[in-house]
Amino acid sequence: MKQYFKTFTVIATLLTLLSSFSALMRSAQPPAGKTGATGSYCTDCHTNNPLNTGGGNVTVSGLPQIYTAGASYNFSVIITHGVADRKRWGFEITAINGSGGVVGTFSSTNPNAALIGTSKELGHLNAVLTAPQQSFTYDNLTWTAPINPGVADGTVTFYFSSNAANGPQGVATGDFIYASTKVITLAVIYTFTGNGNWDNPANWSNNAIPPAVLDAASTIVIDPPADGECVLNVVQHVGSKVNFKINDGKKLRILGDLIINNP
Repeated sequence: MKQYFKTFTVIATLLTLLSSFSALMRSAQPPAGKTGATGSYCTDCHTNNPLNTGGGNVTVSGLPQIYTAGASYNFSVIITHGVADRKRWGFEITAINGSGGVVGTFSSTNPNAALIGTSKELGHLNAVLTAPQQSFTYDNLTWTAPINPGVADGTVTFYFSSNAANGPQGVATGDFIYASTKVITLAVIYTFTGNGNWDNPANWSNNAIPPAVLDAASTIVIDPPADGECVLNVVQHVGSKVNFKINDGKKLRILGDLIINNP
């Protein structure tokens, strides 16, 4: 009986040590794939409290509603808890397009944030330890949009999760996991590059003519050759979210109507 008790005690001790080692490794850097993008969260390992309980949340600041191809955006991850008793803070984030693929690239000048292993997700590196407090912000994070976005990249969803922990490094009990999402869309650019009528698809880059009523966030660029002109021979409605740009030295002749609809 004593031998069984000793064996049980050794096994229990080993399991405790393994659990502490696993938590320690996650404090150094989280495992990839726990943002919620595939339905898995940090609660897979931090199991003491249900997701998004404890009166807190996680948000991002700095990511645009409308993004431009190839542009870089500096952003922050803000973790907040319901009570000012949290001591360690972790996060991870990914960007997924309409087809479920990873889109854009993450980088950081924050010494406590880095790409997670060989994945394209960004997460904490040596989770920050603080005095007991209610919130913490990871800043100096960057997402760079794809230079040549595809059709699926028209909508990008950021999935992000965080850990507001109350214990020392290596202890996972008492942690609260928060997760959320943010959706952004690609800015559409219509560029007139030909010579002649507005309604001729051949005069537009990629044969893409602006719809007759354009209210979505987008840009129209008039850029015919030096010896040419853009002839607006139809009725075009332009909403307040549209940026209408005529490049220097270029010609726009209006035979139809250009109606600017302001709210």
